[in-house]
Amino acid sequence: MKIKQKIYKCSIITALFFLIGILCGFPMFQADAAVTGVCSNCHTMHNSQNGNSINVAGPMGNLLSIPSGSASTVDACVGCHSSTTSNTIINNVPIVYNTIAPTAPLAGGNFYWVASQGDEFGHNVYGISGQDPNHLNGAPGNENCGGLTTPCHKTLAVAPSSENYNRGGCRGCHFNVFHHNDNGIYRFLSTGHETGGSAAYYVEGGEDSDWEQTTATHNWYKGVVGPVNAETLATTHSISTFCGGCHKDFHRQDFIGGTSSPWKRHPTDIALPSTGEYAAYDPVNNYDLDVPVAWTTPTTVSKGTAIVMCLSCHRAHGSDQPDMLRWNYTNDCFISTGSANCGCFTCHSTKN
Repeated sequence: MKIKQKIYKCSIITALFFLIGILCGFPMFQADAAVTGVCSNCHTMHNSQNGNSINVAGPMGNLLSIPSGSASTVDACVGCHSSTTSNTIINNVPIVYNTIAPTAPLAGGNFYWVASQGDEFGHNVYGISGQDPNHLNGAPGNENCGGLTTPCHKTLAVAPSSENYNRGGCRGCHFNVFHHNDNGIYRFLSTGHETGGSAAYYVEGGEDSDWEQTTATHNWYKGVVGPVNAETLATTHSISTFCGGCHKDFHRQDFIGGTSSPWKRHPTDIALPSTGEYAAYDPVNNYDLDVPVAWTTPTTVSKGTAIVMCLSCHRAHGSDQPDMLRWNYTNDCFISTGSANCGCFTCHSTKN
């Protein structure tokens, strides 16, 4: 009898804690970025389908299968997030690589152009495009990694190996991937130097539920007023700091003049000025998806807390413009006679 009473009391206590957790909004289950659907969408039980082996080999295996209609036979990330159609969302899965021109590229752009038009149109990623043989022998502003030849800081176009933490390709950036739950890391973007992605770039304000396929909502990026470098990711969590893990030379500590004009490169991790030619762009009330900004505190935004970032001009995966730019810099960006489609004039409003 005493044993039954104890069990009964424990059950009541457990139920009460569960109810309180729901009422108080405790994050008992994290499912914001979790995958839903049947297991066979991603996994194979016996590594066989219609007489063919479909399991991905190597460290990215774990019974992961390449789905039908994908554009890769070697990489599970590319396999699930690619398509031989022009659709960019399939079964609620974001497609970042289409083998034909995508009808509505998502926020990060698309790898279609680097695969079809050339190396300058996107990141060279394993399973999609080989290492750039003509322009670069490593990432621009390459972060030195102790003499290693194929670390993720230098190239994403090589297979998983001990030099890249067995995370070649997509996982060079999307390092800590959690598909059965949400690890709290925005887009799983983190580095391999911290256990569990403790220094991961994250966004406090949220993310667009359809990856900016429509213009109804947009991503909210974390920014900071620099200077920054790859080592400050743990404290800044900004998207430009994350980019600096490979592209270290494109940050304020490398500019002629330090933190002010004359600039050697266009500044990143710098506050968008509120006066002069910059006053015309108000991202709080009139956000331009082609010229996005970050925020020092994405949950409480104001014109004074808008930050110029790498993604203000570039797409993360690739675009239909050279250098992964968001607009046609070659044909539209002419002073005084340029096109309104030139994103430069969104901030530099008086130049057009």
